[in-house]
Amino acid sequence: MLQNNVVDNPVPLTPQGIAALEVIFEENLPEKARVNGAYLLQELRKLQEKYPLLKDVRGRGLMVGIEFNQPGSLAGKATFGLASILSEEYLGTLVAGELMNKYHIITAYTLNNPNVIRLEPPLGVTREQLDTLLQALDKVLAANKGFFSMAASGAKTMLKSLIKK
Repeated sequence: MLQNNVVDNPVPLTPQGIAALEVIFEENLPEKARVNGAYLLQELRKLQEKYPLLKDVRGRGLMVGIEFNQPGSLAGKATFGLASILSEEYLGTLVAGELMNKYHIITAYTLNNPNVIRLEPPLGVTREQLDTLLQALDKVLAANKGFFSMAASGAKTMLKSLIKK
């Protein structure tokens, strides 16, 4: 209960909470997040230059968003706009699915733009783990130059997992 903006019965910090705070400060995790986040953004921007499917890379620290481009007007015209509609809703999900199913890398898409996936590694992520993510994303993008190949690859991966069960 609040009285005069003061909590009458404050919850004490638990030993686990204190231990977590000690680790954060002893290992300087905020600084590591800043340095590793800058590295991740720098390397993702190199992939952006390499792959036209990547529209934008943005973020701060270790919270990074990757936005994907819509198919070109030729693909849109050839499919009477279907490629654009599907790509608008599912491209980020397809990339996230490929990263999860083939490389066991968990990402998230955003609710306000399904063409953006979020990378949110833990504060203690290592450079080696970031390189694993970058290599996996590079492989996914190299193998799939556009929406249709990404969709086909996702369907193939899904079928393989169903057959294994």
